[in-house]
Formats: sequence, C-alpha cells, structure tokens
Amino acid sequence: MLQIVIGIVVALVLVSLFKKNVPGTPPMIGAIPFIGCFHKFATNPLKLVRDSYDKVGDAFTLYLMGFKMTFLIGPEAQSVFFRGSDEELSPKEAYRFVTPVFGPGVVYDSPTEVMYEQLRFVKNGLTLAQLKKAVGIISEEAEQFFEEKWGDAGEVDLLTDMNKLTILTASRCLMGQDINKALGQASNLADLYHDLEEGLNPISFFFPNLPLPSFAKRDRARAQVAAIFDSIIKARRQSTEERDDVLQVLMTSKYKDGSVLDDEKIVGLMIGLLFAGQHTSSITSTWTGYYMFNNPEYLAEVMNEIKTIHIDEFNGEINFDGLRKMTRLETIVREVLRLHPPLIFLMRKVMEPVQYKDMTIPAGHLVAVSPSVGMRLDTVFKNANEFDPKRFDAERAEDKQPFSYIAFGGGKHGCPGENFGFLQIKTIWSVLLQKYDLDFGPIPQPDYTNLVAGPKAPCMVKFTRKQKKL
Repeated sequence: MLQIVIGIVVALVLVSLFKKNVPGTPPMIGAIPFIGCFHKFATNPLKLVRDSYDKVGDAFTLYLMGFKMTFLIGPEAQSVFFRGSDEELSPKEAYRFVTPVFGPGVVYDSPTEVMYEQLRFVKNGLTLAQLKKAVGIISEEAEQFFEEKWGDAGEVDLLTDMNKLTILTASRCLMGQDINKALGQASNLADLYHDLEEGLNPISFFFPNLPLPSFAKRDRARAQVAAIFDSIIKARRQSTEERDDVLQVLMTSKYKDGSVLDDEKIVGLMIGLLFAGQHTSSITSTWTGYYMFNNPEYLAEVMNEIKTIHIDEFNGEINFDGLRKMTRLETIVREVLRLHPPLIFLMRKVMEPVQYKDMTIPAGHLVAVSPSVGMRLDTVFKNANEFDPKRFDAERAEDKQPFSYIAFGGGKHGCPGENFGFLQIKTIWSVLLQKYDLDFGPIPQPDYTNLVAGPKAPCMVKFTRKQKKL
C-alpha cells in the first residue's frame, strides 16, 4: 500500500513539474519527465525548432534535460532578443560553454565590464586601414596556396582546402608572418581548429565537460593551439621590430584601470577571434562556389565583375576598392549566408523576466533565435527556400525589416568581423575564378550535427588551370 501511495505522489509531482503549458508563458514543447525533447534536439535541432514554430507560433519553450530553452522566431520576436539589455538577457551567461575553447577569463568567462573591454580591444584591431591591408595579404596567400597545393589540374575536397586557406589567410592577417614561421604548414592549424569545432555541438550547450571523445579532442587541440600562439607572443616580446597587426593591438591594449592583458588572455582572444572567422569563412566560401556554379547566370555576372573591375579598372590588382564594387558577388555571399548561416542558434540567458506579446519568459530560461529557421520564413523572404541573390538588390531589399537578416547577429552584439569575412571570401574567389576552370557537382546537403553547420563532406571539385587570361 505504501508503495502505491508513494507512486501516486511521485506521479503527481512529475505531472506538476513537467506540465506542458504554464499560463502566461510561451507554450512548452516536450513534456516527457526530465528528458523532454532532448533526443530530438540532439539529433535534429533545426527540424525540432521549425516544427515547433509551425505548430505553436513565434515563441515557444523546449524542455531539454532540466533546461528550458525559449525560442523567438521571426523579425518581431527576434527584435526582443537583439534589443534586450545585458541585465535582462545575458550573452555571457549563455555562452559559458565555449570556455573550454576560448579559455578561462576570456570574453564570456569574464565579468561583464571586462568582457566589453576585451571586445573593444578586438574591434580596435579591425580598423579600415587593417581591412585594406588584409586584402593584399589574402590575395598573396591565396595565389601561393593554389600554386603550391593545386597545380595545373586535379580534384580536391573544397571544404577541406577552404579550411586550410581561410585559416592561413586569417591567421596571417591577425599575426603577420610570425604564424607562418611558427606553423611551417597551415594544415596543422586547420586540423586543430577542426577538432575545436567538433567539440561544439548541441550537447555542449548543456554539458560541455562530459567525458566524450569529441570533447577530449577539443581539449587536446586547444592546448596545442595555445602553445603555438604563446610561442609567437613570447618571441614578439623579445623583438624590437615594429608591428601593426591585431596581435600587436592586443599586446599593447590597456584596460580602463591601466592594467594590460596577460599572455594567457591574449592567447584566448586570438583563439576566439580566429575561431569565429575561420569556420564562418571556410564554410561560406565552399557554399558560395556550389551556388555560383549551380546557377550559371550568377556565375556569369561575377566573372563580368572580375573582368570590368579587377582587370580593366584596376589593371589586374585585387584591392579593397575593387572588392567593394563587386556587388553581385556580395549579394551571392549574403544569400548563401541566409540559406546556410554557420551558427544555427544564438543564445542569451534570461536574468530578469522578459515580456513578449501576452507572454512572459521567466528568469532562468535560455532564450534563443535561430538564423537558420528565422531567415527561411516565406513571410519575410519571398520563396525563402530558393537561392535568389537579387532579393538584396536595392529595388527589392527584402532584408530591410529590422532583424530579418541575422546571419551576423544583430544589435550591440553583432559580429565585429563581418566586414573582414566578406573581404576574405570575395578575395579568395576573385583569385580562384581567374586561375581555374572548375567542375562542381550538385549542391550538397547541410550537416547540422554540430553547432557550426557546413555542407556534408566530402565536397569534391575538379579543377583545370585556365589556358587564357580573362
């Protein structure tokens, strides 16, 4: 009898704990005790989010192994996310799971005022002058990479090679020639960053330190990258040579109280900065190639831009001013990012109750937007699942509604490396399209098993060196 009574009490407690809809809060998805809908989230998170949006609307909460994650989908709902103050919606508290990659005391693992000062240091290194200088570096490294790694003809996994090339160009822009000397081969750093990337998946949102093989690889890779960067910093401190790259900015930056960044924090910021830029650029560069070559009319427009701008106007030089004039290539990259944003979720932690319409999102929830879902709504973008770069042309401007286009986030936490990323991708393709004829297969399916979502590998592409110049 006692066992029956205990069973009834436990059942009643569970029903109350996992009640699906609490009046005045977003509808709850996943009422299975404790587990909720965690399995669906871990295996196919975007399908779960899209299905939930279609079922209950633009605000809903997923119950995930004891966590409550409220999603806001669509420009109106997303504006609450991006306009919220840090006191209400804290990015720092939401992104502590990246601490194993960035390191202790860096950005999200630091006090709020320190976090903003560190982000200011990074922005100070990405000035217009640095961006203009970066174009020449990226062009030079791309020319050398294709000459040495590709040769006259063959077949490559484009995603793998874009990983190598983008990390080579980005690290050279951030740390100068020092990185080339420290590495010897760029592929080493690319492989290590791949292991870091594999260590960020839907499970890491909630349990970043489980004894999983991917997390063990992440931690080993982080230690190796840190050792490489630390050796560069120590060597530079012994040198009298003048530098003007981002690393030098970080090494000479001071907090408001006059203190400086210690080497461990500089290493963490460099790891984070390179991580944020490398995976975005390599994935987007790969998608850009597939979409251009599967849509010949847009490829023809880009080739015409290369001919009339780089070759005719600037005598073959790839420079900052020329790249800014390549508007069709820019809209192609922008459309690729709309269809395939590398970061499928952006998150905050609710510190104070937040109101949306007639619903209150309670303190303690995680709140998230999904660029992958939010930018594929037909109510926002016409025929949202179709590739259509012209939607960003001035006469259409489908992204004019605030917080409709969120590939780089939005508000005061927007990505500081957006301009650098566009320059990097446009430079690489300006070099590649002049050097080679390429043969692409059909557009691959996306791989959503990691938080950083790219095309499913391998992405094999055939190439042949052009016989005539454009």
